[in-house]
Amino acid sequence: MGIFNTMAAIGAGELDVSEIAQRTGAARLLVSRVMKLLAAMNLFKEVREDRYANSAFAPAFSDASPLPKAVTHIVTASEVLIKLPAYLKKTNYQNPENTNDGPFQYAMDTKLQYYDWLKTEPEQAIALNTTMMLQRMDRGEPWYDYYLVTSKIGTSFDGKAPLMVDVGGNIGINIGNFHARFPELPGPLILEDLPEVISSIQELDPAIKRIPHSFLEPQPDIAKGAKFYFPGTILHDWPDAECKAILSHIRNVMTKDSILLLYENAVPDTNAGLYQVKLDFVMMSLFAATDRTTKQFRGLLESEGFDLVKVWQPKVSRPGSGFLFEAVLK
Repeated sequence: MGIFNTMAAIGAGELDVSEIAQRTGAARLLVSRVMKLLAAMNLFKEVREDRYANSAFAPAFSDASPLPKAVTHIVTASEVLIKLPAYLKKTNYQNPENTNDGPFQYAMDTKLQYYDWLKTEPEQAIALNTTMMLQRMDRGEPWYDYYLVTSKIGTSFDGKAPLMVDVGGNIGINIGNFHARFPELPGPLILEDLPEVISSIQELDPAIKRIPHSFLEPQPDIAKGAKFYFPGTILHDWPDAECKAILSHIRNVMTKDSILLLYENAVPDTNAGLYQVKLDFVMMSLFAATDRTTKQFRGLLESEGFDLVKVWQPKVSRPGSGFLFEAVLK
């Protein structure tokens, strides 16, 4: 309706229902009913009958804020979750494992895999990227503050090969922050993601090479022999078959000195928290994928020729805090 944008434009001022209706083009009675609801939710302040001012929370819902985009993503995920029981009944309660024919395709009546569907829905793609950005901001202590980066590099690394390949790294927030934290470390930094994601990057340190690439395809030659491979929070978007392909492509360009770092949500084997389990069901609904347990990650890694060295965790965990799985070639 444009109510939040209309109210945001007046700042500390006030508008009555007729003015809001005129500016938004919506029916006055509808605006009146909606404003009563939003005022009851403390998003606007009711100055007097049919006259309103912004609350402290209202600007967060205008287009100038990232929040509405996150809401768009959440609404889409909710539409799929609502139809999940019907999908599971239809499939005789089998675990969803086909990313091209799962709960998402059933709910949205499409034959497109979720990421292919996003290419046809630009607003939804922006919503997903915004949501991912907000989630990363809420993860607390960054992984490179509790992982022993410099000691893991050692003295034998000369910087001729890449220092890090950020696999499926979106718009480069992780690798950009890593570079800012360790600007003195030798070796090229490489950011990989789909061409449309790479082309959307508005700001990234020029020291970071941008490589258009799908992690479902073999790794490019430029990525060979890196010290660190960082597929950050991408495996939980994919069923086992696709995850094995992603890992095998990375394995094929690694050397004995390379380290694989999986930064992932991990569901505890026992006493799982509500946040973790809810996220697992979102992965099930959108991708026919899963948020795996540590035991499942170990099995997945070993099946593709890796040894799990250690699972690193921040000193203070938050609901969105990830686990860092360090693995090497067998």
